[in-house]
Amino acid sequence: MNELGSMGAGAPRAEGRSVRPAPWLVALPALLFLATAAALMLRRVEPFVNYFYISAWYPTLFVLDAAVAARSGRYFLLSRPRFALSLLAWSAVLWFFFELVNFRVANWYYVFLPPDRPIRWLGTTVSFATVLPAIFLAERWLAARGALEGIRWPTFKVSRRTLLGVFLTGVAFAALSLAWPRIFFPMIWGALTLLLEPWNYVHDPKRSLLADLSQGRPARLLRFLVGGLAIGFIWEMYNIEARSKWIYTVPGFESLKLFEMPLAGFLGFPVFALDCFVVYQTLVLAHVAIAPGADRSADVPRPSPRRTALAAVAAAAFSLAVLFGMDRWNTDSLRPLLKDLWLVESAERERLAATPYANLFVLAGAQPAEVAGRASVRLSQAGEWIAAAQLSTLRGIGTENARLIWEAGIYSVTQLAESEPGELSARLRGMTRRPRAATAPKVRVWVLAARRVTGAGGWEWATR
Repeated sequence: MNELGSMGAGAPRAEGRSVRPAPWLVALPALLFLATAAALMLRRVEPFVNYFYISAWYPTLFVLDAAVAARSGRYFLLSRPRFALSLLAWSAVLWFFFELVNFRVANWYYVFLPPDRPIRWLGTTVSFATVLPAIFLAERWLAARGALEGIRWPTFKVSRRTLLGVFLTGVAFAALSLAWPRIFFPMIWGALTLLLEPWNYVHDPKRSLLADLSQGRPARLLRFLVGGLAIGFIWEMYNIEARSKWIYTVPGFESLKLFEMPLAGFLGFPVFALDCFVVYQTLVLAHVAIAPGADRSADVPRPSPRRTALAAVAAAAFSLAVLFGMDRWNTDSLRPLLKDLWLVESAERERLAATPYANLFVLAGAQPAEVAGRASVRLSQAGEWIAAAQLSTLRGIGTENARLIWEAGIYSVTQLAESEPGELSARLRGMTRRPRAATAPKVRVWVLAARRVTGAGGWEWATR
């Protein structure tokens, strides 16, 4: 059977085969950890409120792998640790590539990330490492159930002209999406599949989705499409209540959303799943990534130590460069801290640090009289602190953006709600040199959040 999706009838469980450890021994602790992490995140407990993505996705991978083992008789990741490490590592590099693309298309940004750079970069890398494993495990689970194997369509011949046409279409997709991102940004999803599939087909048709289609057997491709959509739903579900998170600013699709994702954006996840498969197969065929089954099948490409070492160095340098770029282009705010609240003097900060209001999210929901009494300041001064904390913790604004808003003469969430986003964005951008600070899409996100808070008369939702 081919790894990463068979050409035949899926992967039914072998009779009499026992799996060690038993799948339930893997799945149950992972589910308990996931449930605990989610409950603590919803109660805004550290560290889960700020690191929920990591604390949710790794147990989810264990659950998915256990589900694959329960059905097929073998773990996809746990029984192949070298392959698992390869998949995790190249997963991070792949998503760094899409972060690089986002420097241009600007479809999403990150908020409330850890202020400490080494921790932020480590957490980012560890988070991105889950992407490929999640996509592949979803496909493997479907394959283990024999899903979609009965579907057939007409066969066709793959000629040189066909391969050239697919490649040139990929070139067009990539060029259009980067040249005119506001119009053609969806084309970036799928461009890698079109660019790399011809190379994969020529070097090993067993690793090519195009070969599957030419033989009238679309099951593997369809499973990645279905699995990609399911994993995308989980990605967005885990993101919505987390404090450190991403927010989309997709042109024309900012109003109708499920979780943070515009509804139409969910169509990108199935196509992205194809990118994941195709890119990893290219890395396997280039002898720089480990294929599952490489330890037991003679015809599986094996990594070249020299190529792998060179690729690892290049990948590390590339990832480091993108992390620098993400701090500049894709990260809009860091976690708001008391030391960054511009209205609080050093002596007052020391007194406030000894109270629960040292946490700006707690301060944002406090009453002025309580804060004034605990910090020994005037009632009006405590009210200003609270207003500044509310701006800082609203919808990922952060202290740097909140200070900019404050300097523009907006001193409360209520005043922000009354602002016109386009005019406010133009004013704020004229006051800062930070790239992509206070862009019109981001300011629309802030103003809409302020209007929801003031309209609902509550604050708890805003500080999530």
